[in-house]
This record gives sequence, structure tokens and C-alpha cells, in this order.
Amino acid sequence: MTLFSDLGVQENIAKAMKEMGWTEPTPVQEATIPVGLLGKDLFAQAQTGTGKTGTYGSIVLGRTAPGSKIPSALVLAPTRELALQVSEELGKLSKYTGHVCIPIYGGVSLSVQAGKLGRGADTVVGTPGRIRDLIDRGDLNLSKVSMVVLDEADRMLDMGFARDLNYILSKVPRKRQTMLFSATMSPDIRELAMKQMVKPEELLVSKDEIVLDLTRQHYLMADKDSKRDALCTLLDRESPKTIVFCHTKRRTNQLSKKMAAAGYVCGAIHGDVAQNKREKVVKSFRDGDIDVLIATDVAARGLDIDDVDCVVNYDMPDGPDTYVHRIGRTGRAGKEGMAVTFVTEEEKGELKSIERKTGKSIIPLEMEIVRRPEPEVPKKAAPAGKPAAGARKKEGSGKGRSASSAPSGFARRQTPERRTAMIEICLGSSDGLSRSDVRDFVLTGADLSDRDIVDVTLNPRTSIVEVDGKKADEVCNALSKYDYCDRAVRARIV
Repeated sequence: MTLFSDLGVQENIAKAMKEMGWTEPTPVQEATIPVGLLGKDLFAQAQTGTGKTGTYGSIVLGRTAPGSKIPSALVLAPTRELALQVSEELGKLSKYTGHVCIPIYGGVSLSVQAGKLGRGADTVVGTPGRIRDLIDRGDLNLSKVSMVVLDEADRMLDMGFARDLNYILSKVPRKRQTMLFSATMSPDIRELAMKQMVKPEELLVSKDEIVLDLTRQHYLMADKDSKRDALCTLLDRESPKTIVFCHTKRRTNQLSKKMAAAGYVCGAIHGDVAQNKREKVVKSFRDGDIDVLIATDVAARGLDIDDVDCVVNYDMPDGPDTYVHRIGRTGRAGKEGMAVTFVTEEEKGELKSIERKTGKSIIPLEMEIVRRPEPEVPKKAAPAGKPAAGARKKEGSGKGRSASSAPSGFARRQTPERRTAMIEICLGSSDGLSRSDVRDFVLTGADLSDRDIVDVTLNPRTSIVEVDGKKADEVCNALSKYDYCDRAVRARIV
């Protein structure tokens, strides 16, 4: 058996790895760590779950000295979730080295993050938009950076961060080691690699094969009225640590409340959940305090939890790529996992498409769905001075439609305290983007908090994003600074 020490990993880092439960290197780690420790530029195909954070973490920590006043290493990631997770993992790896790692991302006060940087940091992990903001403010000095990591580089380009990446890297010394990790090897990625790297070692490790080989893939025929019963039956039978994927934040909330009312210990994350609460829910799931995590695709981007037993596609994935991305949360670190997709009669064709694309058969799950009564979800008491849910406005007491007759969320969004605005962005499904992708792009590009985005409507050529009206002009100006696939992003209030 190959050990991390055999790859050249420092003893104090290998000790931390052992305490984290890492006993044997993954294929990505075995292929890349020795090359990276030689100081060579790396261009590696790898996705979440292949051990890439441990790869570049052991290289960064092994080739930089702790105690820096300004950073000697910079890690760029596409989303705040991934940035936070990478920072946490580097913190564990540096337990015996003394390195200080600071996460930098949107949704948190710039002043607070500037204060942390002022106290000193060896490694900074951040999203491109927030990193650029801190550079422009004079709070982040990259003049001593000797190592740069571009994590999930393909997603950063897809989200329109090419301009920010080039700007940030122009502030880093040219004489440096650069490591780029990407799930795909597109022409844009190769162009970025050739522009920013010197004779990089190119290493191809396909995660798809790893995931698919280690994951038992099943489907279960279930109409919309029986899906919750199917989920309960599955959890009762298997008792697994499970991630459940839903399409919308509304479905996520509804399912979470019903599952909790039925006695299951669960948590929900989606774009409207505040960042600090989202972090707490994920930590509770990772620590085993929550058995079931119900999430949208956008909220689960970059989740890296090794001991997930089962992934449930409560709603059919948007396509084969999303399917592989979802089920990649299980079947990790050499452990077998299970993926179950709930399929309606109308979705059989989509299931066949996934099988053709992955080259793997998805077999029926032999399980009889146990029907059970609808759980009673507790209703929140109405605040003093406000009507309870379902209360009607008296005739003649006001103009227009009553709150009870408005579409869900309408009355809440149109109160004087929170008026919203619709912004049209020239990006849509024809660009290969999902609603989650558009939301990520706007959140990070305009440096918004989760509460600032109310909803996203995806069309073929455009997207409509509903945002806090007070920030509409600011959002349009921020997004118009970006390019997507060499096309200027246009954003306007409609």
C-alpha cells in the first residue's frame, strides 16, 4: 500500500492526514503530489471527491513557510461554499505546521475580512469577485505569493470570472508555481493554462469513472404524490446518511418541514438560507447531528463530505452532467455508496439519456413504498399586529388583491420594506447554464448575500433575476463588467 510519506508529503502534514482518516492516497493524489512537490506547474483534470484539496494542500503547506504577514499562497474557487470548505480542510492539514489560512468570500463584511488579513495570513482562499474587491481596496497584497491554485477553473470561467482571474493573476509575481484543477479540458481552460503557466505537467484523472464504479445506481418509479413516502421508506430501510436533491428552494423547504414533522432529523440548504445558517447546517450534517440534508444544486456546489451513504434525486436532474455531479457526493474514499433517482412515467426518457451518457445501467430498486399519513407541519404563530396565515382582508378595507389571494411569496416581496426589481441578463439555457449557475454568477459577481436574490427564471437566451430593488442598479453595473465566453454580459432592469 502506498503511503502519503512515500509521495514526499512532510511528516507533520502526513500526521494530520492520518488523524483526518486519510490512510491511502487517491489516484489524483498519487499522480500529482510528487510532481507538485518538485515545484512544477500542474494542469490536472479532477473534480470534487477525488482528493484534490489534499493534493494541493499538501503541496502548498510543504513548499511555503508559516508566519507570513502577507500571503505566500492563493487559492481561487468559484463559490463561497467551496472556498469555506477548502479553508477548513487546509486548517486541518496545517494542524502541526502553524500555517494560517483565511477564507475570503461574499456575504461577509469586507471590513471584517480586511481586519483578518491585517493580522497576517499564510494562505488566502477566496472567490474571484471578493478577492478583487479587497485588492482594489488595498487590503490584500499579493506581491509575495509564490503559489497559486485555480480550483474548479472550468466553473470559474463558466460563471464569467475570466476578467477577474486575469486581473488577480496580474497582481501575483510571474515567478510562481501555478496549479490548475478542472473537471473538463475545454479550449478555454487550455488557453488559460497556457497563458498563466510555464510548461505545466498535464495529468488526466477521470472522476466520473471513479464515482460510477463505486456507486450502486438505482431508480424507483414514484409519482409526485408518493415521493415523500418513498423517501421515508428508503430511510427507514437503509438508515443512511443521505443528501436529497430538489429542483427548487420551495420544494426543499416544504420537504424539509414535512420530514421533520414525520420525525426525521434533517436540515435544508438553498440560496435563500443565510450563509452563517447554511454553514451550521452543513457542519451538523458532517458531524452526524443531522441524518438527512435536503438541498438544491446551487447550495450543494462544492460540498465535500466523505462519508455520505446515499444520494437521492428527489427531482430528476437537469441532465447527465448534473446527475454525475450529484451522485459524486457518495462513493468516495474507496467506500461504496448508493444513488436512488425517483422517476415519474414522463421522465423515463431522461433516465435512458443518463444511462447512454454515462455508459452505466441504472437498475430498479426492489422496494415497496409504504404509504403513510400526511404529517402535520406546525404553523408559526402570527406576529403581534399582523393577520394570521389565511386571514382575509375585509371588503372595502383597501385596494387591490389581498395577501391571501396573491401567488406564494408575492405579498412578502411587495411590502414597502422589501420591494424587488427584475433584472434581465443575456445568459440562458442555450449557454449551457442552469438556474443554479445563473444564481451563483449573480451572487458572486455582484457580491450579494443570499437574501438579496428572490428568484431566478431561466429562458433559452436570457435570465430574469429578481433582486432587492435597492441594489438593482448596483447589480447591473457589477455584472456588466464581466465576459462570458468572450461575450460581454449585458444586464438591465426590466
